[in-house]
Amino acid sequence: MATPWIAALLLAAVAAPVAMESPLPIGALPPLPLAKDRCALVLWERATRRRVAMIESNPGSVRVLSGGIITALPETSADGERVVGFAPHARYGDARLQVETSLAIVANDSGAGGALIRDGVITVTGSDGVAVVAPVAGIVGCGG
Repeated sequence: MATPWIAALLLAAVAAPVAMESPLPIGALPPLPLAKDRCALVLWERATRRRVAMIESNPGSVRVLSGGIITALPETSADGERVVGFAPHARYGDARLQVETSLAIVANDSGAGGALIRDGVITVTGSDGVAVVAPVAGIVGCGG
């Protein structure tokens, strides 16, 4: 049986926030505006809890912070049945930056709209060909 001070030490170690540096070559997105008639899927990096991407559908695009500039990248391909307008597997990009997402999107059954992304992965590939993968979570919400 663990002594009380060991249990307290273990609890403190587990509860203490851990400052982690992100391996992703994109920055933390600030809050972004969303038009009343639009919906967006916002992703947070699980390890750092940084907001790293905002995806819009119709037409599909992703906004990321690259080199200190908010950049919109067009959707280049998508696979799987769309959930509330968003594909579970999608690729976005241009000549210098590629973003790929693989997400488990679960629609809200309450009739309020929106969805949750509890499990997902974002892959960011720079023009040098180096790809960095990070686990993400997120939500889908609509302006209104």
